Amino acid sequence: MRLADLVNSVGSNFREVTNFIRYPFQNLSRIATRHAQKEYENVELPWGKKTETRENSVEQSNIPVERRNSQTDRTLNSYSSQELLNESNARTSHVKVASSSLNEIANAVTIAAADRLARKTSPSAKTLPILPTDIEIRGARRGKYRVEKCLKDGETVRLYQGIQVENNKPILIKEYLLTDRDFNQKEAKERKEKFEKLASLNLKNGVGQDFRLISPWDAIAPSNEKRCYLIFEQPIHNSLTLREYLLKSGAMTPHQVRGVLDQVLQTLWFLHSHRLRTFDHEIEQGLPHGYLSLDSLLIASSSQPSALDQPQFFIYVADLALWEDLFKPLTAKFNERSPKQDLIDLGYVSFYLLWGTTVDPDTAQPLNPKFEQHWPEFKDARLNKFIHRLLGIDQPFKTAFEARKELLAPLSKELETSLDVTAEADSLEEDTQKSSSLFRLGLTLILLALLVGLLLQLMLKLRQPLSQVERLISNSSEPCCLAQIDRVPTETVTYITEADGIWSYILNTVSLVSYNKTFVKELTIREPRLKTYTLEISNKNILEEIRSKRADFALTTFIKDLPDDMEQVEVAYDGLVVFVAFSDNKRYQSVPNALNGKITLDQLREIYTTETLTNWSPPEGISQNIKVYMPVDNRQAVKFFEELVFKGDPPQQFKNLPEKLIREAQQKIINQQQINESYILGQILKDFEQNQTVGFGFGLLSRVFNQCAVYPLAIGKKGEEVQPLVQQLGNEVKPIEPTIDLCNDKGSYWPNVEAFKSGSYPLIYRLVVVYPKKDKTQAVAGRKFAELLKTDEGQRLLSEAGLVSLRTLPKRN
Repeated sequence: MRLADLVNSVGSNFREVTNFIRYPFQNLSRIATRHAQKEYENVELPWGKKTETRENSVEQSNIPVERRNSQTDRTLNSYSSQELLNESNARTSHVKVASSSLNEIANAVTIAAADRLARKTSPSAKTLPILPTDIEIRGARRGKYRVEKCLKDGETVRLYQGIQVENNKPILIKEYLLTDRDFNQKEAKERKEKFEKLASLNLKNGVGQDFRLISPWDAIAPSNEKRCYLIFEQPIHNSLTLREYLLKSGAMTPHQVRGVLDQVLQTLWFLHSHRLRTFDHEIEQGLPHGYLSLDSLLIASSSQPSALDQPQFFIYVADLALWEDLFKPLTAKFNERSPKQDLIDLGYVSFYLLWGTTVDPDTAQPLNPKFEQHWPEFKDARLNKFIHRLLGIDQPFKTAFEARKELLAPLSKELETSLDVTAEADSLEEDTQKSSSLFRLGLTLILLALLVGLLLQLMLKLRQPLSQVERLISNSSEPCCLAQIDRVPTETVTYITEADGIWSYILNTVSLVSYNKTFVKELTIREPRLKTYTLEISNKNILEEIRSKRADFALTTFIKDLPDDMEQVEVAYDGLVVFVAFSDNKRYQSVPNALNGKITLDQLREIYTTETLTNWSPPEGISQNIKVYMPVDNRQAVKFFEELVFKGDPPQQFKNLPEKLIREAQQKIINQQQINESYILGQILKDFEQNQTVGFGFGLLSRVFNQCAVYPLAIGKKGEEVQPLVQQLGNEVKPIEPTIDLCNDKGSYWPNVEAFKSGSYPLIYRLVVVYPKKDKTQAVAGRKFAELLKTDEGQRLLSEAGLVSLRTLPKRN
């Protein structure tokens, strides 16, 4: 016996034993029925055409097994369950002359066969038919969808190509079957209820970026059908699953595998740190993927033929366990659903990508990365070690963020050389081992010398004078903490702000400064004296509300012609930013790079008037056509754009834009969806990556900062453009550049406080507290509230909410 046969035999026996343990009653029933059937078929009666039976038996035995089975299935399906039962009972009546044991056997066979055939032909248990072409499905949220053709027919999951009826937009329809074999009526109902809620889940990070995560667009669970549907937006152009890619193109190079790892780890970092509201309205921190494999990862190359060698491709992540697990029967066994398991699964994916297959081409056995002899030959020792850590063979990574940081960590040329030489030295023959050892010793000494040099440089840096960042931190006379402000009124106080203003967003949006809390709630917790303060959101004239004493003070934007009876105190800044798509994968061949990271006010006016831009060259493979975006539902942002860019006199083309953009958005989204900064950030990046569209958008810095879907451009007169964000490079503070990694370097850049403070950035506006001069009671409440916000603690809170602080703040201890 061959070893492979022995292993297969043992595995088969093990599966049979396991199956029997899991389903004992079903297996006993099956064995008993099979035995009864065998005895029944062996009983011979003294009459009948024995010769004809033998001939028929021989003739039937000559038909291939597959054909016999299909014929049997067709025959059985042509009968109703009642007809089969009647026929079985009729046959039983003919053998009543036999012994009692024969009657028992026949009855057992009749009952078992009838029951089995009834289950097989029951409309609810048999395989549900494939949806016919042109059938329409009524959506839960976004109208109706029409099926065009079936792309994939699975046992419990099917995939169709379709369109949205209202606008003929291409979509994908994923159909899940809830068969009686797997779910009883109660279980099916529970899964439908949970399934419908999937459509309301938001898997974006709040600023538009979803890191190439394919999420459902709509979820439909018809009450009278044993099916559920997920609707996905237009399929990604020119995409394949990684399994399909390997079949078509073969193994990836180590460089390409690094590109895949980089993007998938970024997606996992987003998923694992995502705050998700569950079906029970609980907040969960971190969402595992659960089904990471060659089939759940899609690769989409750019239009350039050599894109995969750069690598210039995008990896999209699909099939989250979040919804896939809903359609697994209770008896199904799942792998662990955890961030840790996701990293292990990604390790297997990268291992298969290096091989180009999942089975050994010589033995046809599954490849196992835990066996060193199964590893393909490649010289990237660092990547080899990295994948070993993903798999948990070596010290595992704790998080996807840690893994990506290690993957992208720079490696000195000297160290790369030493690794390559070491890898080659390990493969030399025995007669060269002695010289190789000496050579490695020399390299080790060189590396030690390099480390000593680095340590010396570090010591010198520590002895250098204060950095520019530290010099920018002024020795302000403002108190550090809220508690240091004295005589804060504790009686009932009412303050007011505009309904459509930036303050209403800052003060009332949950989780801006503290998890699951608004700014007002966090401020009250930190300063208990404010518990008697009540915020009101109003559409009325705030100054008149103060004069009539319906409000003690107001939070608003700077008022140019402030009446003499009022006073305003600046407490923070905000501003508009103009941005273009920022693609992490195309950072060096991107729109920001083509624009040198800046744009003039004249160019901005040209873009938003004519939707064109003269005298510029887009990146290779990108269209010259320009698409403009506007946060239509953020009226304050649009108002400021008109005032600051068009000097209060916007052209008719700009005035017509909202209607045009709303019309376009309605073809993609439901009418209730707000067209604000969050929507624009996601759409502008998607249009660039999938349609190679150059898009320009604008919005409030407070709603755009700390994201990586778009790149904010420097703005100003020609030659005087000012970048709204800065970063620390060594001991200097400099404007960010298009080569920055906005996603991976969060925290290393911040608003350009000095540019906002001096007014050199042209699109700023000031945020103020307004209170009356004459009424001392009202004046004290407003003035003390402004003092609280101007403390270091108050400024830090405003900064964490997205605003620009009045001064560069000292670092936290």
